[in-house]
Amino acid sequence: MTAKASFHIIGYLFGLAAFASIYLAGRPSLVAMGREAHLKALIPVHFFRYFGLTALLPGVFDLAPAGFSEGYLIQIMAGDVLAAILALVSFFLLQTRASLAIPVVWIFNVVATLDYVNAGARVTPSIHDANILGPFGWIVMTVCLPAWLVSHIAIFFALRQSESPS
Repeated sequence: MTAKASFHIIGYLFGLAAFASIYLAGRPSLVAMGREAHLKALIPVHFFRYFGLTALLPGVFDLAPAGFSEGYLIQIMAGDVLAAILALVSFFLLQTRASLAIPVVWIFNVVATLDYVNAGARVTPSIHDANILGPFGWIVMTVCLPAWLVSHIAIFFALRQSESPS
């Protein structure tokens, strides 16, 4: 592994540790507030999944040297935008106490997690190329991605929580 790849992975791991620590510190309070409040605290970080749109901006990500096509960039963008839309809809349904709220949160979290895994599995092995991420990509890799992953895992646990506070 090159020094550049190690730098990105270490940054990602620090972000993961930071967001996991923040969540675990607040988790007892969130659980005590009940499932809906717990979910409403976790979902908003996904409102910012629209950052996937930046994959199409010149100079932000340059995935061509790593062999990624414009079609793949559109797939990344579409998956992230869909995740952001589903997050907003899920939050709105929770806020209005709609009967479909929990099923829609399940759909959001499964779809958005699959999108995360798809993009991560394909792009992460290519981070050794210094030109692939750019400065904004570094923020996405070390701040957004770890926050989204911790949130997805926490949402799955919160969905299994009983409806009323313990």
